[in-house]
Amino acid sequence: NDLTCAMLHGVVAKMTKYEREATMDENNNQDWHKIGIHKKIINFGDGKHYPSKGDLLTVHYTGTLKEGNKEFDSSRTRGQPFKFKVGLGDVIKGWDEAALHMSLGERAIINLPSGLAYGSKGAGPDIPPNSDLVFDIQILKINGSKLLNDNDMKDFEQRLLSWKDTKLSKFDKNEKFQTKRMKKHGSREGYAEYLAKEVKTSLQEAFQYL
Repeated sequence: NDLTCAMLHGVVAKMTKYEREATMDENNNQDWHKIGIHKKIINFGDGKHYPSKGDLLTVHYTGTLKEGNKEFDSSRTRGQPFKFKVGLGDVIKGWDEAALHMSLGERAIINLPSGLAYGSKGAGPDIPPNSDLVFDIQILKINGSKLLNDNDMKDFEQRLLSWKDTKLSKFDKNEKFQTKRMKKHGSREGYAEYLAKEVKTSLQEAFQYL
């Protein structure tokens, strides 16, 4: 849903030209594409604090099979963030690669080919052999450092509402955009309900940063 929120340790900052360009570079990273990783940013992180090899990351994630879109695991459903040391092989290779390029607070959809996930062996009954996977990952903490205070939450809410209004305005003015959303959500009202739900969910998740 392309929420354009950039967060700095305690400061929700305006999205800069640098961040927009960095996002375009990441979303079109040719080296990643060559090995099959595709990334789409949902929430911008602070754009400054990136993990290094060996850092302890605290994340929320939801994993689904690319084929059939079946969810197989979710820290969000359990209500318990997941912790791991990045770059040391504690997680699948695709996670190590992607997480090193995500800044504090960032949330992104990561598409991984089976070779960077569980390969020909699969993982238990829920992940068949040679399965491409999709992960919705958010970096909550790097070595215990997190984001946001009460004033930032108010700022964050205003930015989310502005994002929703921008999307609805685009729906009203852009026929191609409208047709695509109508196909998925059925009507303008359906799309507006979807956006409102995304705002509510993002606000609920943001409380974990306080």
